[in-house]
Amino acid sequence: MKKSRVILIIGISTIAILLAYVLCERGSHKKISEISLRRQCHANMNTLCTNQASYRDANGEWAESVAVLDEFNGRIWPVVCPETREEYLMEKTDEGYRLSCPSGHGSIETGRRSWTEESDR
Repeated sequence: MKKSRVILIIGISTIAILLAYVLCERGSHKKISEISLRRQCHANMNTLCTNQASYRDANGEWAESVAVLDEFNGRIWPVVCPETREEYLMEKTDEGYRLSCPSGHGSIETGRRSWTEESDR
């Protein structure tokens, strides 16, 4: 009788440990996925800013929209936020331009990012 109780307790403990491990792993993957999407979004915005600089060098002024940059760079598909698949927002300002993510991953104002390298970790 005592042996079966011990075996039952060991079995339940093993299942509880495995369940805790699986739940922790699931949370970690979600966090890693969120970080990956944010990093890709930042990379996309950096690419658009590089395109903006090239456009200004060629035309003497900042592009008014992401669509203008897409056409200038020969892109068939627009660069979008990887999380929501929405297009980035761009507006010209008195000092230059402002590019922002529709998902709230940050913005860039005439080459100055709103995020730090640490926020990408």
